Amino acid sequence: MVLTLTACTTSLATVNGYKINQAEVDEYLSSAKVKNPELFLEANKKELLTAEAQIIDYIVGNKLIEKYAGENKISYTEAEFAAEYEKLQTTSFATKEEFIKYMADNSINEDLLKVQLGNQLLAKKVYDKLTADITVTDAEISKYYDDNKNTVFVNPEQIKVSHILVKYGEQDTANKTKEAALEKINMVQQKIKDGETFENMANKYSEDENSNTLAGDIGYFSKGQLVAEFENVAFGLAVGEVSNVVETTYGFHLIKVTDKKASSMKTFEEVKVSIKENLIGNLKNEKFNAFLQTLKKEATLKYSKAIADINAATTTTGSVTQSTTSTDTSGQSTTTQDQLVTTSTK
Repeated sequence: MVLTLTACTTSLATVNGYKINQAEVDEYLSSAKVKNPELFLEANKKELLTAEAQIIDYIVGNKLIEKYAGENKISYTEAEFAAEYEKLQTTSFATKEEFIKYMADNSINEDLLKVQLGNQLLAKKVYDKLTADITVTDAEISKYYDDNKNTVFVNPEQIKVSHILVKYGEQDTANKTKEAALEKINMVQQKIKDGETFENMANKYSEDENSNTLAGDIGYFSKGQLVAEFENVAFGLAVGEVSNVVETTYGFHLIKVTDKKASSMKTFEEVKVSIKENLIGNLKNEKFNAFLQTLKKEATLKYSKAIADINAATTTTGSVTQSTTSTDTSGQSTTTQDQLVTTSTK
């Protein structure tokens, strides 16, 4: 059974007299019917209601920003919109034809997409104007560094790893048996013990297509980045040491550590610019979110019982953040551009 909240013309919410009905909300969910049809099943009624409540919150937020912008003569130009729409198409897609096909395949309404992009541009203009005067002092930057240098600004220990991989079963295009793969890796191990270099053996016998022309080199890693069975052995090796045979879900490995970098602390000079940017960004977001909440408190807002119940049961915050969010097909917040980039990988 496929669900919607109510009849298409029923008002789900009003904001300063503007009525948000089911049909408008359904436009935002049209792509979900292609990409996430399970959302509309009876079993997922709660998730659908939550998605619709978030869409309504998004629409409310943008209507309030639109009103504020009009009262304060804040706007974007047609040229700015055209440039952003062009960027939206060319950044995420190789050709405009690919963009058009993606829109059609995913039931994305171009008019609605343009509305969302306009909302994004307008909110960004308001955001920039409201937060233009925010800055931080050198003392605040230094304090943040001092408070966090032993955690946030630590470069973890790293090792540079090479390996020789022999696959078996489903991982192997030749579909070798486990026994045959073990026999091969043991043969390679013996050749290394007999004097062959690890690097030559990696180029000749390794079945890792990404490293078997690079002497097995797969780069630097810190703890937590590698498969546990592989990592536990690798971090126990000395530089230049070759492991015994290690089995992972990828197959059998011989591992060699070729370099180690000890844990170190980033200097203040290395990170002070990024600290300043992050502190300013956080302060701007706080001010803008407080501004949005003020707009909502001052507005005349009414919700249908279903939406009011969802709002009471879940945390639905300001509709438009620094990046000016819309709602994607699962009801999660995302920018218009991110919505396309994410799904076009692609």
